[in-house]
Amino acid sequence: MELTSVGAVTGTAGCSNILGSSGSTTAPSSNTSGKSRAELQNRIAELQSRVESLQDDISSKDEEIVSLRQDLEELQERSNEKDQTARSLRSDLREAEARIEELEQSVEYQYSAEVRQSATDAGRKLREAVVLFEFEYEGNFGSSGTGWFIDQNHIITNRHVVQDAGTATSKTGYLLDGTEFDFSVSHTAEDDDIALVETDVTAPYIPPLGTASSLTAGQPLVQVGHPAMIGNWVISLGEFLKDQEFGNGLHTEMPSTSGNSGSPLITLDGTVVGLTYASGSRDTNSGPPTPSEEGAVEEYPYQEVQYSIHEGIDTVLDYYEQWTEK
Repeated sequence: MELTSVGAVTGTAGCSNILGSSGSTTAPSSNTSGKSRAELQNRIAELQSRVESLQDDISSKDEEIVSLRQDLEELQERSNEKDQTARSLRSDLREAEARIEELEQSVEYQYSAEVRQSATDAGRKLREAVVLFEFEYEGNFGSSGTGWFIDQNHIITNRHVVQDAGTATSKTGYLLDGTEFDFSVSHTAEDDDIALVETDVTAPYIPPLGTASSLTAGQPLVQVGHPAMIGNWVISLGEFLKDQEFGNGLHTEMPSTSGNSGSPLITLDGTVVGLTYASGSRDTNSGPPTPSEEGAVEEYPYQEVQYSIHEGIDTVLDYYEQWTEK
């Protein structure tokens, strides 16, 4: 009886232990699973909330980007406007500087920049027709003068420039490019300071001939010659004053000195209207003459404003046609 009771108790106890263990295992497992699902759902809700928040942030950033782009476009437009303003100001500045320069020149020079440029252009072309005569005489004496081509092989100059050519120990003519040529005096006028020279060299340029009767007081005129101590093929600019009260000459305010004798006098369009006459010796230099710089000279450095006298082209043509029977 005692063993059976113990066994029953033990068996009951053992059976009770098994059931108790089985119940203990099932109940805790069911509670843990339920708790994990709740936590996951909460976690998912939190993540969804964060995603929504990030989407809101992205939308806000997109709006900021759009705003910044608009600001950048406005700044670019302002920059372009400022660049245009700067270009306009620079253009205005250049115009102002040019105007100032023009005003300064008008104060410094008698003639406008336009007139001086026209004189230089006309004189530059005329230089091709102008020649230099140089003479040497016994006793180491020399003289020189100017002439210009009136046709292919004839040169107009002053009588006093060539009147002693027959007694010269040597005589040489020069073209602008340095070419030397021989020449002979064909004719000289008795009553006017005009002479005609012949040469075998061909004229590089023959200027057109006009009439002195077309000149008006104050009209700008140009002369090309070889003024002593100034240079060779010098372009001078002066104005017409009036016809001489005697003879057939013209009166101008043209810078001239010895060596200019025989220079052609032209209008700004290059038409010959006169023949300058001036006298005086000229210092001769060794070697061939070299042309002076191009540019119209309004006065010579050591001279005050002076008056020059010229034979009118109409008188020159009368003699030329008589001498050449043209």
